[in-house]
Amino acid sequence: MWTPRRAADGLSDGFIRWLDRVAEDGLIRLFWRNFTSWFGHRLVRRKLVAGEEIVAECKHSAILYGLPALAALGGVLLLVVAPFMQARTAWLPLAGAAGLLGYALIKSLYIARDRFVVTDSRVFRVWGLFSLNEAEMEIVRLLDITVVRPWWLRPFRSGHLVLENAAQEQGVRDIHFIPRPNDVARVIHALRREATGASAPAAEEPKKKNPRRPDHPRNPGPATARRRQGVY
Repeated sequence: MWTPRRAADGLSDGFIRWLDRVAEDGLIRLFWRNFTSWFGHRLVRRKLVAGEEIVAECKHSAILYGLPALAALGGVLLLVVAPFMQARTAWLPLAGAAGLLGYALIKSLYIARDRFVVTDSRVFRVWGLFSLNEAEMEIVRLLDITVVRPWWLRPFRSGHLVLENAAQEQGVRDIHFIPRPNDVARVIHALRREATGASAPAAEEPKKKNPRRPDHPRNPGPATARRRQGVY
């Protein structure tokens, strides 16, 4: 049951743990770690279970950052123009710059936090900024993998993956704009073969020697006159 005393104890314990982390790692390193956690790696680490290993972690292709980069460039240009305008209208470029820079930051975070991960036992995807989403599927349930590489993505070595299984609706199906999708499909195929036991080569049976006839001339036998003379 919630009580003011219990809430105060929780806040004090959290503050003490934060001071311990600051004393151990330093304030700058702690700030950088918390800042980079916004870009998705903490979502992936929280999804893993004990003993599970990551085989491939796919982020979105860099081509998706083109639009946020243009928006950020426009915001910077508006900030440069604002000091040269009259005071009555200077708020317009400032507001536009704030909007463009905010859009670039939020869009970049959405792209960076959308990750597709292949582990030794399953595949899963995590995405979202304010509302978080997770979807996963076991490796052994994968039936078909389709690699789509449009002509305009081939120069960037990027493409899409379509994962199929027996279910009609699934959370992990269309994986868009990932680098080297053919290599990812090859890794998934190797893991699936290993999980199903198809990669183990069948043991070859030893070849049986062809038995000779009892009356074969090369069979060892008692010495006879024909054998002494070398006549068969």
